[in-house]
Amino acid sequence: MSIEKMVLLKVVGSTEDMNPIIKELILNENVHLNLNVENSNAYANYYVIHQYESDILGSTSLGLENSWDDEVKHLDGMGIVENLAKGMGVKLTVDKNILSENYKIKDVYNELMNIESSLGVKVKEINDKREIIKELQAFRLRVDSIGDKTLELNKLSDLNCFEYEIGMLSKENKWRLKKNYENLSAIVMRIGIINASDEDMYMIMYPKQFKGETDNLLKSLNWNRLERPEGITGTPLEMIGQIDERLNKLNNEIDSLTAAIEAEKKTNSNSINRLYNILNLEERINEVTEKAEIGNNIFAVDVWVQESELENVKKDISKVSKKYMLTQKTAEELGTQVVPPTKLKNNIFAKPFETIVKMYSLPAYNELDPTPFLAVTFCLAFGIMFGDIGQGLVYFLLGLALKKKIGDFAGIVMRLGATSIVFGFVYGSFFGLEKHELPWLPSLIQGGPLSPDNIPMILVAGIVYGLFALTVSYIYGIVNSMINKNIEEGIFGKNGIFGYMFFMSFVLTIIALTGIINVPVSAPLIVLLISIVAIVMKEPLANLVMGHKPLFHESPGAYFTESIFEAIETILAALSNTVSFVRVGAFALNHAGLFMAFLVMSEMVENIFAKILILVIGNILILTLEGVIVFIQGLRLQYYEMFSKYFKGEGVEFKPLKLTR
Repeated sequence: MSIEKMVLLKVVGSTEDMNPIIKELILNENVHLNLNVENSNAYANYYVIHQYESDILGSTSLGLENSWDDEVKHLDGMGIVENLAKGMGVKLTVDKNILSENYKIKDVYNELMNIESSLGVKVKEINDKREIIKELQAFRLRVDSIGDKTLELNKLSDLNCFEYEIGMLSKENKWRLKKNYENLSAIVMRIGIINASDEDMYMIMYPKQFKGETDNLLKSLNWNRLERPEGITGTPLEMIGQIDERLNKLNNEIDSLTAAIEAEKKTNSNSINRLYNILNLEERINEVTEKAEIGNNIFAVDVWVQESELENVKKDISKVSKKYMLTQKTAEELGTQVVPPTKLKNNIFAKPFETIVKMYSLPAYNELDPTPFLAVTFCLAFGIMFGDIGQGLVYFLLGLALKKKIGDFAGIVMRLGATSIVFGFVYGSFFGLEKHELPWLPSLIQGGPLSPDNIPMILVAGIVYGLFALTVSYIYGIVNSMINKNIEEGIFGKNGIFGYMFFMSFVLTIIALTGIINVPVSAPLIVLLISIVAIVMKEPLANLVMGHKPLFHESPGAYFTESIFEAIETILAALSNTVSFVRVGAFALNHAGLFMAFLVMSEMVENIFAKILILVIGNILILTLEGVIVFIQGLRLQYYEMFSKYFKGEGVEFKPLKLTR
C-alpha cells in the first residue's frame, strides 16, 4: 500500500557485451530506462567513473558484433514476419523461452528471407485478396443501404446539363449542410441509412456550371464520395449481385492458395513465431542502444530498478558478462534534481482502484499513494448512496463474470457491489423491497431509509462520512507537504494545518449557529478567524519560521490582493465540501424514493405479471441509470473534494523494458 522504492543503476560495460546485457535487462521486465539524462549535472555529481568517463563522453564510434548490419537495416523484418503470419493464419505470441538461445542477426534474416522467398508470393497474394474483399464488403454494405435498389445510375450519368455524386455524410455534417442550403446550388437527397454507422448515404445533383463551388462546399463537409470498384455498374441491386460474384471468386482463390501453403505452414509456423520473438527483442535492444552513452570500447546506460528486484537484475547481468561495472544510488541520495518513476504497490482489495487514480494522474515518487484511501472512501460512499442486497449482488456477479474481459474495472464493480450488499443489510433493502414487504429481511435500522425517524440519521451519516474523509485528506496533504519540506503549504496553506483548523471551526460554527448541538459559538469563531488570518499571511509566516528574508518575495500589495482571493476561495471550498457530503445522504434517500415510485405504480395494477414487470423495469433503471449517477458522484467527491486537498499527481509512470509488440 505504497509506492515501490526505486534505485538508479548505472550499467557500464564493454561494447562487445552491450547487446547481451541489454537483452537481459529487457527479459528481466523490471527495469525502467531512465530518460531524464538532460539533467547531466545530477548524474555528474554522483556517477564519476574515472577510468571510463572520457571514453563514454568523448567518442561516438561503436562496433557491435550483433548490431543491425547495413545490408539488413533497410529491411522491415517485423513487417515481413507479421505479413507471413497474417497470410498463413499463424498466431504470434511473445515467448521468452525462445530467446534463451544464442543467435546472429544476419543468420536470423537469412532464415527469414528463405521463408519469405518460399511462401512470400502466395502469402502476399492472400493478404492482397483479403484487402480487396474488405473493400468490396464495405462498398456492398453502403450500396445495400440504398433504399431504391432499382435506381438506374447509368441513366443519370448520361445527363447533359447535370452531374451527380453519391457519398456519405456524418450526422454532424448533415446539420452543417442544412444551415448552408441557401448557398448550395444543388439538390441533396438522403437515399440510405447505414446500419451501425454515424454516416448516411446521400445523392447530390447539381448543374455542371456549379461543379467547382459544389466540390468546395462538399470538401468542407468532409464528403466521403462512394467510389465504385472497376467494372461494377448498373442499379444497386445489380451491383450487389456483381460484388457477391467477385467475393465468391476471391474466397475460392484464397482457399486454393491457403491449401497450397498448408503443408508448409506446419513446418514454418514455429520458425515464424521464433523469428518474431527474436526481431521483437532486437528492436527493443536497438531502442535502448540509441539512448545509451557509447564510447570506443565501453557503453553506459542508466536504468531505474525496483529495490526489491535489484539483486535479480545484478544476477542476470553477471550471467552474460564479466566486463561491467555497476553503480547504484537511491532516489533519496540523488535529491530533487532527479525524477524517479512511480510504480504503485497495493494489496488485493485496493489494487483495482489504481485505475481510478491513474485516470486522474499518477502520484509523484515522493507523494503518498492515495489508492488505499480512495478504495475505502469510494466503497463507503457508494454503499451509503446505493445500499441494496439484491442490486449489490447483481453488481458483484456482473463484475465476477466480466473479470477476464475488463480487468481492473470489473474488480471495482465487484467491490462496490459487495459494499452495496453490506449497506443493504443496514437499510433492510432487497431489490428495493423493504422489511414491511419482506418481513424475513434482516435490517439494522427500523422502518427503512425513508422513515421520518431515519432521514435525519442518514443525512448526518453522510456528513460524518464527509468529515472523516476530509480529515484524512487534510492529513495526507500535510504529510505530503512535510515530505517535500514545504512548510508554507503544510502548516499555513489552505490545505495545511491551519486550513484544516479553518474547515473544522467553520463546521462547528455552523453547528453552533443552527443549534444542532448546544455549543458556544465564540470558541470555533475565534479559531476560524485566526486560521483565515494565518492562511492570508502564509508566506511571511513561513519565511519567519524558517528564518528566510525578505518576508515577502513580491510587493506586499500584490501579495495581499492574491491572498485575500485565496481566502475567499477557501471559504467557498469549505461551504462546497459541506454541501457535497450532505448529498451522500441525499442520494441514499433518493435511491429508496426512486424505487418507491415504481412500487406505487405496481400497486396500481391488479395483474400479477404486470406488477412483476414494473418492479423489474424499475430495478433495471436503478441499476443502470442511478448506478452510473452514484458512481459519478463518488468519483466527483474523490477528484474535486478530496484529491484537491493532497494530490498533485506529477508522477512519471514506471514502464519496464519488455517485449510489447
